[in-house]
Amino acid sequence: MITGLHSRKKNSNQNDGLDPEVPELSLNVGVDDDEIKTHRRISFVRRLVRSEVGCAIEAVVAFLMFGLLLGYTLLHHQQRKVVLHIMHDPLGHGAALTGRAGFRHHFYTGHPRTVTVVMPSVVNPKGRARRLDSIQETWGTSARAVFVVHNVSEYPIASHAVISEDRNPEDPYSYPQLLLVPESIGSDDGVPRLIHTIKSVFEKINPDFAFFVNDHTYVIPEHLCNYLKDKNPSEDMYHGHAMKNSDTAFNSGAAGYVLSRETMGKLVNKWNHGECTGETASKYLQGNPGLLTTECLKKELGVVPVDTRHNGKFHRFHAFPLNRVVTGNVDQWYLNKHQDMDKLPGFSSSYNELLLGADCCAQDTISFHYVEFVESRAIFATREALLENPHLTDHELKSLMLAEWPRKANEVGGYSRGLPNENDIEGWGPLLKVARKISSRHTQREC
Repeated sequence: MITGLHSRKKNSNQNDGLDPEVPELSLNVGVDDDEIKTHRRISFVRRLVRSEVGCAIEAVVAFLMFGLLLGYTLLHHQQRKVVLHIMHDPLGHGAALTGRAGFRHHFYTGHPRTVTVVMPSVVNPKGRARRLDSIQETWGTSARAVFVVHNVSEYPIASHAVISEDRNPEDPYSYPQLLLVPESIGSDDGVPRLIHTIKSVFEKINPDFAFFVNDHTYVIPEHLCNYLKDKNPSEDMYHGHAMKNSDTAFNSGAAGYVLSRETMGKLVNKWNHGECTGETASKYLQGNPGLLTTECLKKELGVVPVDTRHNGKFHRFHAFPLNRVVTGNVDQWYLNKHQDMDKLPGFSSSYNELLLGADCCAQDTISFHYVEFVESRAIFATREALLENPHLTDHELKSLMLAEWPRKANEVGGYSRGLPNENDIEGWGPLLKVARKISSRHTQREC
């Protein structure tokens, strides 16, 4: 009997193609042939499934490898450079995934939609390094900040991304970048520096739009993108916060102004032909490069400022910090520059008066000026908290702002103001409303 079972076992292994390595069932417990075959068939099916799964995985891996190779081959040359750039430091780039920007700034195959050019501020120049640090830690990367410097030592962290007459960034996909001014242009040569800056931006970066600010400006990049979403870079643009100077409108350099590629190209063409350089202008204009540029735009190109307010009521670009525009505590000269704006084409009588309180600012406000480094981080932290949780109570929001906002005089700066007194209900009410207003999710557009 035992011999017969061994014989049938041997034949079944040979004839049925079953797994010969399956442990034999004990023959001493009365197991019959059918049960033995059943167990062997189950084992065979399991091995077959494992084999098929293994083949499927190998096929998928091979398909993915082929796809990656084909995709890499078909990628634009710049994108191939991006892939190699990321592979050079995958861990470093992996850290970027924690931010909203992620890798997105790497994958532009042509000119960027917009860059933000950060000129040196004439106010508190000794504090510039800390302001540049705060810009980089808050809005700088998303706005594709380009720091205008006279020496790379002003911001050595970005020494790998220098734009100069004979250099281009080693890594053209990350920001900030440094726009190095030639040694022939001194720190007090405002007009030559601005001309060189605009020419370099146009010729070496070639964005659709460039937003020109200084290092005292706080920028909300998502709102800038939202504002520009329907604008055409092939059309003239000189947009900002318009004010009146005699019989001419000009945009506040403090609040910042946007130039389109078309307008920058026309300016560069004029400068290349020796026009609008300020050599024959008055000393006043020579000392005010922004006004000189305004004169050139108007007289030579027919490009003038426009009313950029949201719904013709709420300003988007602000030449003073948040606390001051909410309270209306701005300088008299600033108020004077808004008088009789309705006498200029394109401006209504409502432009003559600056609104305050909750009406001071558009929901998609783009900029505030005279913002020192601590306040810059405070605005950023406040907006981030509200974007993450719009349902913060007023008490929670107030506590957050009290914890983040500067209190020391040197941190507040001479042109900003501290928060209202903790018990000042009338002061906190409109401030909290504006903080919520400029932190609305539906205005957050990245580009």
